[in-house]
Amino acid sequence: MLNAEGVFQDLNDFVYFAAVVRHNGFSAAGRVLNMPKSKLSRHITALETRLGVRLLERTVNRFRVTEIGRAFYNHCENMLREADRAAKAINDATGEPQGLIRMSMPSGLLEGSLGAMIPEFLNRYPKVQLQILTTDRRVDVIDERLDLALRAQLIEETDSELTMRVLSKVDLILVANQKVASSLPSIAGVECLAEAPTVSFAGPLTEWQDLDVWEFTGPDGTRYRHQHKPRMSCRSVSAVLEAIYAGVGVGLLPDHICAEGIRDGRLVRLLPDHQMSQATIYLVFTASRGLPTAVRALVDFLVEQFRTLRVTTQCQKADLKAQPRDRAQLVELSAQPAA
Repeated sequence: MLNAEGVFQDLNDFVYFAAVVRHNGFSAAGRVLNMPKSKLSRHITALETRLGVRLLERTVNRFRVTEIGRAFYNHCENMLREADRAAKAINDATGEPQGLIRMSMPSGLLEGSLGAMIPEFLNRYPKVQLQILTTDRRVDVIDERLDLALRAQLIEETDSELTMRVLSKVDLILVANQKVASSLPSIAGVECLAEAPTVSFAGPLTEWQDLDVWEFTGPDGTRYRHQHKPRMSCRSVSAVLEAIYAGVGVGLLPDHICAEGIRDGRLVRLLPDHQMSQATIYLVFTASRGLPTAVRALVDFLVEQFRTLRVTTQCQKADLKAQPRDRAQLVELSAQPAA
């Protein structure tokens, strides 16, 4: 039996054998390794002698990998891949973050808070390259060779093949433009939406349906369900927001997306004393350990930025409560005579 000492003394021969099989012959492998064909052949013969098996069938005009040689080759390739990963792990641990990161995110996130975060990250790490796929569909991180993906979902999800880290919980609020808001009946509570035109954001995991349901919790803890038929459904947050601005209907969107419109008066928040649903923003990647330094740096950066964003958002919410932008106040203001 081959002992461990013998294996570790001759690991180069494993590399030589893998190269011969990979390049389909001694001549081609010799050119890649910058080694004479005769010397390479001697190494393979010595390896076969130590192992006590025939790895290759070779004559002047014939080259064939034996069945056991093919199995041995697969193990050699695995060994070389692990050796590359080991060297990369050391370089990553001791070096400056650098290299290419491929990530995806919904367009609504990039157009919002992430649009300002990404340049800051690239300025902090000048040797990192970033390729961003903006899409509102649900990407396959593995098949599409992505390092990271950001997902925003209305329902929590899990995936046994992926590491999923929650970055933030985002409150959804009900908004309309001033014209639509002032046209709603003065009935208190969810009943005011009975005849209201609506627009809906349909997430990438949402099945296309004619009817949508919004769920609310009233100030007394009572839960409500409002079923409606949207005039428009879209998987783009920005498109839904523009439709609300244009008066197509009432919509339910993340509070930070609506904050600017509420501040400048283009949007009115409806039912501000009701608690709506929450969206969860996930950071998705294939492994929690052994991440390249650049990817780990981006993960840590996003966690830090979203933690800061949560604090900022809380301050904005407190500010918005002081703004006369809910529907009752709007009606009251519009009834006052002009100065």
